Amino acid sequence: MDIKNEKKSELLNEIIITITAEDYAENVEKALKKERRTAQIPGFRIGNAPMAIIKKHYERHFTAEEVNRLLSDKLYGYLRDNNLKILGEPLPIEEKTSVDFDKNDPFVFAFEYALEPEVNVDFGKLPAVKSFKVVASDTEKEQFVDNLRNRYGEYITPEAIEENDSVSVKFGEDKDGFIFIKDLTAKGKKAFIGKKKDDEFKVKLKDIFADNTYLARFMKVKAEEIEEGNNYETTIKIGHVGRMVPAEINDDFFKKAYPDGTVTDIDQLNALAAKEIEAQWAQETDRYFMNNAISTLIDNVKIDLPDEFLKRFILGSGQKDVTAENIDEKYESYRNSFKWQLLENKLVAENKIEVKYDDVKEYIRDFFVKNYFSGFNDDAVKEQLDKLVADALKNQEDVKRIYDQLYDKKIMEVLHAKMKVDEATGNFEDFVASVSGKGEEEKAAPAKKKTAAKKPAAKKTAKAEKPAAKETKE
Repeated sequence: MDIKNEKKSELLNEIIITITAEDYAENVEKALKKERRTAQIPGFRIGNAPMAIIKKHYERHFTAEEVNRLLSDKLYGYLRDNNLKILGEPLPIEEKTSVDFDKNDPFVFAFEYALEPEVNVDFGKLPAVKSFKVVASDTEKEQFVDNLRNRYGEYITPEAIEENDSVSVKFGEDKDGFIFIKDLTAKGKKAFIGKKKDDEFKVKLKDIFADNTYLARFMKVKAEEIEEGNNYETTIKIGHVGRMVPAEINDDFFKKAYPDGTVTDIDQLNALAAKEIEAQWAQETDRYFMNNAISTLIDNVKIDLPDEFLKRFILGSGQKDVTAENIDEKYESYRNSFKWQLLENKLVAENKIEVKYDDVKEYIRDFFVKNYFSGFNDDAVKEQLDKLVADALKNQEDVKRIYDQLYDKKIMEVLHAKMKVDEATGNFEDFVASVSGKGEEEKAAPAKKKTAAKKPAAKKTAKAEKPAAKETKE
C-alpha cells in the first residue's frame, strides 16, 4: 500500500492511493474459502467444488469488495490521522485513476480534496445587526389576566344571554349546535342577546356568523361544503345558556392559580404576563436577528473558497435542482451555505459551544412544566414528570431536533453578545410592520442543510454527510 499526498494550491490537495495484491490477497482468500463451504455449484456437492471454480465465480467480487474497504479505510484514515479538515468530500481524478480487475495489480486511486480555509472574524468592524424586542402591550397583559380569571372563575347558568356567554341550541330538523356569542357578527349578537331558554326565532346563519369557518363548525361540516348562494335560513331554539364569571383578584385567586406561591399580587401577575407574552414571539424575533446576523457575517467576512472544486462537489452530490447548465446560477446560495458552516464551526470551537444530554432532558422537562404543570409543586408531580420526560427521550427524531435547537440558541446568544446590535422595541404588530414589505424575515441567509442532529460536545464540520468510499467498477 502506498499513499502520496501533494499540495496543488493553497486549498487543494491531491492524494494517490496504490493498493497491491499484498494488501488484499489474504482477506480475499479467506472470503473464497468461506464461500466454498456453502457455494452451490452445478455438478458438485455443497462444499466440494474445486477452488479454481470458486475463484472463477467469486474472486472478482471479493477483490472489489476488499479493495473498496481498504480504499475507504486508508483515504479517510489518512485525513483523520493528519487532522485534515476538508470541505465536502474527496473527488476522484479519473485520468489518474487506474482500476482493472482483469489484471488486478496494482489499483491506483487518485482524489482531489479541499482544505477548510482560515476563518477570521473581527466583530468590531462588522456593521450593526438589526434586532427587535417585542414588549407586551397593556391590552395583551389585560387579556392574559382575564383568561386566568376565567379559568378560575365560577360557571353559572344565567336566565338571559349576554355577549360573553355560550349557548346550546336546536336548529333545522332537530339538529344540535353550540355557539359562542363573541364569534357572531353584530347582527348575530343582536339576535341572541337578551334571549332566554326555550325562546325561538328565525335567522339566516350566513348573516350571524363572522365567516364560513365558524358556520361550518356550528353545522359540523367542512368549510368547503358551505354553499356560497345559500343563506341557511333556519329556526333557532335556545337551550342551555352558560357563563363564566371571572374570579375576583384576591388572595384566594392567587392561591388557586399559583399554589406554589410564585405569584401573590397583581404586580407580580402583570410581570409574569409580560414575560410569557414576550416569550411567545421570541422564536420570530430570534429568527429575524439570526437571519440578519448570518447575512451580515457572510457579506462582510472574507473567506477564500475553492469555487470550481465546490461546483464539482455539488454536481456530484445528487442535488436535484442543480445541473451542469445552471450550476453557475445556483452556486451563490450553496457558496453562502459553505461560508456560514465555516463561520459556525469557528463560533462553536472558539466559544466551546456544546449541548449535553442533560441539556435536552432539562429542555423537555421545562416544556412539560410550562405547558402542563405550571404552578404545581415540583415534588407533587415529580414521578409523572419523570415518566413523561423518559417517554419523550425515546423519540430520536425529536431528540435530534432539540439538539439542533439548543445549538442554534447558544450560537445566537454568542452572536448577540459579540456583534453590534441595533435593537428596536414595540409590540408584535410593530415588529410585523417593521419587517413587512422588506422581506427581512425571509432574508436570503443560507438554509442549513442538516442531515443529522448535532451530537453532544461534538465539533461541527463543514462536510456533507460522508458517503461510502468511491465504488470500484468490476
